[in-house]
Amino acid sequence: MQRLVTDAGPGARSPGPGPVGEVHAHVALIPMLRAGPYLAHDISPVSGMPAREMTEAGLRVKFLPPLLSAPWRAWMFVGVGYARTYTPSHHVEVASPGTMFSTDVFVAGAGGGILDVPVGFGLGYRPHRPWELFAELRGGIGVLFTGSMYSDTQPFCTCPVAPHGGKDSFALSLSVGVSFDP
Repeated sequence: MQRLVTDAGPGARSPGPGPVGEVHAHVALIPMLRAGPYLAHDISPVSGMPAREMTEAGLRVKFLPPLLSAPWRAWMFVGVGYARTYTPSHHVEVASPGTMFSTDVFVAGAGGGILDVPVGFGLGYRPHRPWELFAELRGGIGVLFTGSMYSDTQPFCTCPVAPHGGKDSFALSLSVGVSFDP
């Protein structure tokens, strides 16, 4: 997953792409509409710092219009979820102004939360019922942010480095997997 941040402080490092895992289940409400819970966890690495971790749970609705003939299927989905975010505590080396020496500075861990709206579409191929191979392109839109990880002042760090990495306003992922769909 690649997380894109907004409102980052000057000199803040941007997160790079990292692994994500997701489990979701659904029940058919009507033949083309399904709904159910999902649980996801992703690791968002940042150069020179420990990786940020995001664990999210929520509900999503999946619309499966009959666009393709069997064994192919296509769908669109939208949902709402809450992501709990965490950056572990760590040490950074900070150069002392006017000297060749550096100081080891402790940066406390930070946590937060995001109200996330996942949207996307998928394509599935069913070689043999009930198994399906699939690919999903997912975008997540962060709309509300809480906690020290997203604070403008970042009270958890008194160090002279740029701690404020911004808000995780958008995330993009491409997932591939196997689905059990009886």
